[in-house]
Amino acid sequence: MIRERKEMRGEKAIDELLDLVKQQQVFLEMFVRSWIDDYRCSGGATFCGKGCRNCCSLAVHTGFAEALAVARNLDETQGRAVESYAVRLRDLLQGVSELPDYLRLHRQEMGFCPFLTDGGDCGVYPVRPLSCRSLISTRESVWCGADFAQVPPAEREAFVAALDKKVVAFPSHYVAVLQESGKELESAGAKTMRELFGFSLYGNLGVLVHLCRSHDLAKACLTGKDAAVGCIAGAGFDHPLLLNVT
Repeated sequence: MIRERKEMRGEKAIDELLDLVKQQQVFLEMFVRSWIDDYRCSGGATFCGKGCRNCCSLAVHTGFAEALAVARNLDETQGRAVESYAVRLRDLLQGVSELPDYLRLHRQEMGFCPFLTDGGDCGVYPVRPLSCRSLISTRESVWCGADFAQVPPAEREAFVAALDKKVVAFPSHYVAVLQESGKELESAGAKTMRELFGFSLYGNLGVLVHLCRSHDLAKACLTGKDAAVGCIAGAGFDHPLLLNVT
C-alpha cells in the first residue's frame, strides 16, 4: 500500500511537469507569433518556415520533462532512429571535453535531427522543445547552415553588417528576446522539477529521449537523484557535455 501511494505521488509529479511543459510551449508559441507579426509590421523579416531545416543540424538541449513528452509521442521507427543517434553521439564524444568541439563535431558528423521525416518536416512538431520554438532567424535559411570558418572574410563582414542589431543575439542572426524567453521558461521548468524531485536534469534532447524510452529514466528520476545518475551511467551517457544533473 505504501509503495502504491509513492508510485501515485510519483506519477502525479510527472503529470505536473508535463502539464507545465504544455503550458510553457503554448505561451511561447503565442509570444513568438505575436513578436513576428509586430516585427513584420515594422518592416522586419523572418525566414523560418515549413521545410526549412538547416538549424536542425544544431545540437538541441532541453529539460527532462520536454524530452519525456517527446519520448511518449514516438513510434517504433522514430524510437530506433533516436537510439541510433544517441549511441553514435556517445561514441563520437569519447575524449571530447570542450563545448566548442562538441558543437562543431555534432554539426559536422551527426547530420540532421533524428526526428526529421524523409520529407524534411519535424516529426515531433507538436511537442518540439522550447529551444526549437524560440530559434527564429532574421536571415535566409542558408545562413542557418553556414560554417562561418569557411565563409570568405568579405562575405562574413557583409553578413554581420546587415544584421538587425536591435533584435538579434549578435553576432548571430537569431532573435534575442525569443531565445531569452525560451531560456527563462526552461529555468522555470528546472525549478519546478527540483521542487518535485529534489534535482533537475538537462541535456541533449536525443540522448534524454533515448534514456526515457529504452532505460526507464522517468522511473529512475522518481526514485531520486542517485537512481537517475545510476541510470545515466549504466547506459554509458554520463558525459558532462551530454547531460547535467543538478
